[in-house]
Amino acid sequence: MAHFRFVSNSAWFCGLVQISEMVFPEYGVHFIAVNDGVDSIKGDSEFTAIRNVFNEMFAKDTSKKIKATWQSKGRSGEHLCTIPPYGYMKDPEDKKRWIVDEEAAAIVQKIFALCVDGLGPTQIAKWLQQNNVLNPTAYAHEKGLPVCNAPTANPCKWTNETVSRILERVEYLGHTVNFKTSKPSFKSKKKVWNKPSEWVIFENTQEAIIEESVFLIVQNIRQGRRRPTKMGDMGMFSGLVYCADCGGKMYLCRANHFKPEQEYYICSTYRKDRTLCKTHSIRRVVLEEIVLRNLREAISYVTQYEDDFIQRAAERSLRERDKALAQKKAVLAQSEKRIAELDVIFKRIYEDNISGKLSDERFIKLSRDYEQEQEQLKAVVETLGREVKQQEQKKTNVRKFISVVKKYTDMTQLDATILREFVEQIRVSETYTTDEQQKRVKIREIEIVYNFIGAFDFEGAREQSQTAQDKNNAKVGAA
Repeated sequence: MAHFRFVSNSAWFCGLVQISEMVFPEYGVHFIAVNDGVDSIKGDSEFTAIRNVFNEMFAKDTSKKIKATWQSKGRSGEHLCTIPPYGYMKDPEDKKRWIVDEEAAAIVQKIFALCVDGLGPTQIAKWLQQNNVLNPTAYAHEKGLPVCNAPTANPCKWTNETVSRILERVEYLGHTVNFKTSKPSFKSKKKVWNKPSEWVIFENTQEAIIEESVFLIVQNIRQGRRRPTKMGDMGMFSGLVYCADCGGKMYLCRANHFKPEQEYYICSTYRKDRTLCKTHSIRRVVLEEIVLRNLREAISYVTQYEDDFIQRAAERSLRERDKALAQKKAVLAQSEKRIAELDVIFKRIYEDNISGKLSDERFIKLSRDYEQEQEQLKAVVETLGREVKQQEQKKTNVRKFISVVKKYTDMTQLDATILREFVEQIRVSETYTTDEQQKRVKIREIEIVYNFIGAFDFEGAREQSQTAQDKNNAKVGAA
């Protein structure tokens, strides 16, 4: 057996007794702790175990103090990360402050723009590599900025993970985001990602690189998980069209022999199993025409009746939010009530078991069932509580929708960028037949859910605003 000598100034590290008595002898390690007078050949001192207990307590206490210092620093609004994200750099005059790195920030803005245009992380990474854009690690090395990673073999090689992280960073809105990660134990070096609800965010602590409206649009796109068609391109409506009945996505059906007017969307649920839903199919050119007409109507109405739009959108959003909030609060209260009832039931069956009224087997079965129910209810309560809190804080930002409208005062055709800036989701219903003027007419309902304001009937709102304006003009004329 090979003989090794391991010399340490102190026998402080955790689990030393188990290592020195079991692992080291097995591998022929000669262990010496100089300051503590430990020599494995001479035998362990009787105080080694006691000393290690105190060392363990000291290490744990030190960890708590360091953690408390970081908690205080993070909750005061200071940046906890030592290296600013790609696009920012430390202010030479104030190391605690981040300033925009114009060259890198331009690349960040381009990445977001490409995502809005319809490209996914992998496609964006390919675009960056083809255009010889240095990746964040290579860029930091070239500019002499602090960086953790070693230089990459290909300085222009981007990964989809890097692009995805950039597209998800809240810091680009100009905010400080602390406590995104944590460690399960002071003994572990592994970092664990915390839930977004556990993050502490301080707004407007540095100059923003990305507009909030663009950031929200990109997050909606990312949630939609757009995918290229089998023919290799990305459909303009990909990830936006849903079945109004089953809620499933609608896929674009096309073929090499199809003409553009023959391409159509169909319900994915129906495509998998025709017994679960109906076709809900709609031709792509028809959908494009409907959406374009609605967007033109929205732009025209908001431009002409901006004040009316702000009032109507705010009132409508408040009504819908209050209705949904009331439903969630009712379910939340019911779940909390049931959890309290289960606590009482636990106490009763325990007393019955102690008194002999309930057998051990029956007690174990009932307690297991009740515990499972209670755990499920606690999970529901946690989720609903978080959603209620978010909805109470959330307000419809009508101004953001208006700012998007003002970018497109003259819309002649539809493209992926325009569509993503305006639309969050499109819901297509099944065709139904109705009698109108003694004729049977086929009707299909298309609901467009807009970014920032949700679904909105611009045509109906225009009629109401026009009627109100005509009445006011008539009164003025009569006076």
